[in-house]
Amino acid sequence: MVTSSLRSAIGLLRSPSAWLPGLALGGVAASFILIQYFLGLFIAQRLLIILLVLVPFSMAGLLGIVRTGDTGIHSFISGGVSGYFRVLLPSLIILFAIFLTILLILIPLLALGVGEQALVFMVFSCALSVLFFTFFYDTAAVLEGKTVFESIRRSVEFVIRNTHSCVIFYLTSLVLGCAVAFVTLLFWTATLYDRLVPISGLSPEEMQSLTLEQFNTLIGQDGIMVTALFFFAGTALAFSLLYAFKAFFYRDNAGKEQDGPAIQGEYDSKGRYYKY
Repeated sequence: MVTSSLRSAIGLLRSPSAWLPGLALGGVAASFILIQYFLGLFIAQRLLIILLVLVPFSMAGLLGIVRTGDTGIHSFISGGVSGYFRVLLPSLIILFAIFLTILLILIPLLALGVGEQALVFMVFSCALSVLFFTFFYDTAAVLEGKTVFESIRRSVEFVIRNTHSCVIFYLTSLVLGCAVAFVTLLFWTATLYDRLVPISGLSPEEMQSLTLEQFNTLIGQDGIMVTALFFFAGTALAFSLLYAFKAFFYRDNAGKEQDGPAIQGEYDSKGRYYKY
C-alpha cells in the first residue's frame, strides 16, 4: 500500500499544479536566507512567520486535487480557498499543544535544576510524540471534510488503526527526505567548495562560536544567492513529493478502512442496535 501511494505521488508530480506546495515552501526558505543577509535576522524571523501563514493555502490546494482528481489550476485554487482554514487552524492548535506540553514538563525539571540539559531532548521527544499521532490532521480535514478538532481526533484514530503502515510511511518519508537533503547538500558543497574549506579547518570550539554574520561574510553575497537557490530547489522537490505521498497514503488507507466488512446486527423494539 505504501509503494502504490508513492507511485501515485510521483505520477501526480507530472502536473505543474502539484509542485505549487513545494514551490511555496521553497520560496519561504529561500526568502529567509536572502532577507537575513540583506535586512538582518530580526526582520527575517518576523517575515518568516507571515510567509508561513501562506503555505497552508498551497497544502489545501494539493489536497483538493487529490480529493477531486482534477489536476487543473482551477481545482487547486478552489481547494486552497475552501480548505485554507481547515489546514491552518488545526496546525495552530497542534503547535500550541506541543508548546504547552513542553512547558508543563519543563517547569518541574527547571525546579530540579536539570531543565537546561533536558531541553533539547524534551522539545524533540514531545514534538515527535504529538506529531506521530496528529500528522494526518490536514488530510482528514480536507479529504473527509472534518472540522478542526474532529480532524485531529480522526488523525489519531487513523494512526492507531494503521500503526504498522504509518511507521513504514514515516520511515519511507524520512529516507526520501534525507536523500534529497543529502544530494542538495552535496551539490551545494561542491559549488561553494572554495568558500567552505576554511570552515573545515576550524576546531570544535571555533565552530560553535561561528556566528551567522561570520558565515555570511565567509561565503559572500554570491554564495548567499547560491545557497538560497539550492535551498529553494531541495525544499521544493522534497515537500512536493512527500506531501503528495502523504495525501495518497491517507486516501488509500482511509478508503481501505471504509471498505472493510460491514458489521451486521439488528434493532430491538426500543431502537437499540445489537451486533451479531
